Amino acid sequence: MLETTIDRENNLIIATARDTLSEADFDGLSENINDYINSTDRAPGIVLNAETLPHWKNAAAMFAHLKLVREHEKVLPKVALVSDNSALSIMPSLVDHFVRAKVRHFSHDAFDKAVEWAALEDDPSGSIRIMEGFPADVIAYEVIGTLSSRDYKTILTPLVEEKLKGHDKIKILVVLGDAFDGATASALWDDAWLGLGHIAAFSKIAIVSDIEWIRNGAKVFGPLMPGQLHIFDTGAIDDARAWIIS
Repeated sequence: MLETTIDRENNLIIATARDTLSEADFDGLSENINDYINSTDRAPGIVLNAETLPHWKNAAAMFAHLKLVREHEKVLPKVALVSDNSALSIMPSLVDHFVRAKVRHFSHDAFDKAVEWAALEDDPSGSIRIMEGFPADVIAYEVIGTLSSRDYKTILTPLVEEKLKGHDKIKILVVLGDAFDGATASALWDDAWLGLGHIAAFSKIAIVSDIEWIRNGAKVFGPLMPGQLHIFDTGAIDDARAWIIS
């Protein structure tokens, strides 16, 4: 079941998902989005409130979901997922294909913050700050603002490939602190492909973050990696530095 609320004042559509999602649920959400755009000439931000782990009722529901994505992936500016479910916080199944949208996860007690974030029109662009003072086989960086696909294509991927010209194995230290404001879905896709393409080349990965969905994702995927992965609290940056260079 998918219940939608239109918030014209904040330029939002809030959709609450419960249990099984049907073809009619996705068709209804698609119709609401289209009607809103046609009546306001504005693309709304989307807040998806997933109180439980929803799933498709049948194949028709799955195809309706894919149709919704295909028709709106290039126009929706932001998708905020509100959920305490760890599975959704790792890779939100309802939003991970909105490839042009900025995607961010919020816990249920931060619902108001999710609404505030999704309603903001002027979201600052992100940047990557390369951290100095590390050995040549280490890439250390902090993400400021929203991580985008462009950041991977113009900074991270070329840097990894350049490092691998002189080293068989490299190490990664990434800081996702208070200045980190989430990632676009296309950036998450590029992150996956960067990891898959060079997974054997990463001997160590240190993730410094207090963000729940980042930590949950690292715990799930870490054991699948051939190299070592360690998660550090943001207050333990010195420990992360010492570990990555050891």
